[in-house]
Amino acid sequence: MRALTQADFLALWEQGRNMHPLDQGLLALHLSLPEADPELLADWPLGRRNRALMELRGACFGATLRGWISCGNCNEKLEFEFDGRAFANEETGEHVDQITLNGHVFRLPTSRDLAYVASAPDPESAAMMLLERCTVELDQFAPKIADWSEEDRESVGERMAVADPLAEIQLHFDCPACGESFDEPIDLPAFLWSEIEALARRLLADVHELARAYGWSEAEILSLSAARREFYLEMVRG
Repeated sequence: MRALTQADFLALWEQGRNMHPLDQGLLALHLSLPEADPELLADWPLGRRNRALMELRGACFGATLRGWISCGNCNEKLEFEFDGRAFANEETGEHVDQITLNGHVFRLPTSRDLAYVASAPDPESAAMMLLERCTVELDQFAPKIADWSEEDRESVGERMAVADPLAEIQLHFDCPACGESFDEPIDLPAFLWSEIEALARRLLADVHELARAYGWSEAEILSLSAARREFYLEMVRG
């Protein structure tokens, strides 16, 4: 995985700022893995994608992820912190590529699949669309997925989670304000992109300030180490 330069972050932000978070995550991966075919990245199982994103995030911003969410019951702000290295080093499950149930054979979902179901009107419809899209083999006498019981549909989801446990990052919360306990998924591509955007905006502000003070070009300013650039900014600000 290639380390990203400050110029890389600005180019990445400029190219991806109007994209969907799924595409932003894949764009960041492609920049750090230039040898990988961008079309193939979209077909990686979600766990493989998330592991690579976590490695990229650790290389760029450090291992510890910090953030906050609101309690759905009382809107209390809850902070979280976890070590991305533990996630990136976690076992990838049973190493099963396909799951069979009720005469259907399913592959593991990918970023391309999530993009396909993103326009679904509700979570239930999205889950149904995802199962149909991930079907790679079908017995001629197998019942349609729409006719399955809720238990069967949940069973497929559970077996996919076991086969690809890194596909979803679930954090547990106990709200101190109202006592509500709940699990909340962390959207890793969106989380990483928010950090990339914040860094890009800080870099642009630094370039603006130093260019006005010294007349340097953007490339000259970005070629400075972070320590040297901060020292010049301290002198400009007096």
